[in-house]
Amino acid sequence: MQNEHMNSEMKKRQLGSTDINLSAIGFGGAPIGNLFEQLDESTCYEVLENSYKSKINIYDTSPFYGNGLSEHRLGNFLKTVDEDSYFLSTKVGRYLTPEKKENIDRGGWAGGLNFKLNLDYSYDGVMRSFEQSYLRLAISKIDICLIHDVDRFTFGNEVDQHFKTAMAGAYKALIKLREEKVIKAIGVGVNESNMCARFANEGDFDCMVLAGKYSLLDHKSALDDFFPIAEKNNIGIILAGVFNSGILVKGIGENITYNYDKIPEKIKIKYNKILKICDKYNVPIPAVALQFSYANTLISSMILGMDRSEQVNHNILNFEYQIPSDLWKDLINENIIDERCPTD
Repeated sequence: MQNEHMNSEMKKRQLGSTDINLSAIGFGGAPIGNLFEQLDESTCYEVLENSYKSKINIYDTSPFYGNGLSEHRLGNFLKTVDEDSYFLSTKVGRYLTPEKKENIDRGGWAGGLNFKLNLDYSYDGVMRSFEQSYLRLAISKIDICLIHDVDRFTFGNEVDQHFKTAMAGAYKALIKLREEKVIKAIGVGVNESNMCARFANEGDFDCMVLAGKYSLLDHKSALDDFFPIAEKNNIGIILAGVFNSGILVKGIGENITYNYDKIPEKIKIKYNKILKICDKYNVPIPAVALQFSYANTLISSMILGMDRSEQVNHNILNFEYQIPSDLWKDLINENIIDERCPTD
């Protein structure tokens, strides 16, 4: 399917105080690391090619995604285009070592490279991870580097120890890489807004990737604890998980999750209220989800996991969909949207 938007420019915003200007929609690299299903090389190339032709200019990946497979595939594509036409973000906190296929714990990944993940937020571990990423990507630049997954979602009660290690090691490594102009921006990529705030209070970060916590279904905590310090310190915010792992695209059904877990009853109730209002105005829920998240001017970009070329087209159409102002008023009146949230 040809994307009719490929000749028009996508909206862009500056990332905090950096000289990086990001497209409103970014490419999230988890699916091309075989998240939940195995993708063939041609499918990966097609979705990346359509993203690029659609003027998406931020590509986010991680060694964690398919044990290096996402970086490998992304690099194979990006080496075919002008390196000044995109920005690349990857993450640190895990380095890879070769391992026999049968001994690898792949978690939720349906495949990937035959490497073992080694968790390491130390200075040396992060430098090792960063160098490995360069080799897997096989391209000459990484623009943004993020400390990955130092949050309660990943580590539970052990998060405090990992935070201390990351600030003593990973943070200092990224500061050095930024000072040497190897990378343009440093930050964290986490699943909780209070961890963004905690890092922001402790270090000099350019940006944060926040997953699942500034969405139509869940945004209060970000407004309370993170967004005020982000605005004060001019920290760029990139959102991930604006569909909360699928519910805001696929609805409530079998095998549909909320932030990769079972859907809580209160979320089902909230979703059904959203559905009723969207049906009233004949507006797709994904359009409302995307435009809600981007309406806040603190948000520089939204990285979306896309594993089919047509998903790129659908996301752009939803982002550009005309939404009547009365729909937003109804969502606020039903207490779906916090009244502090901008909606236009």
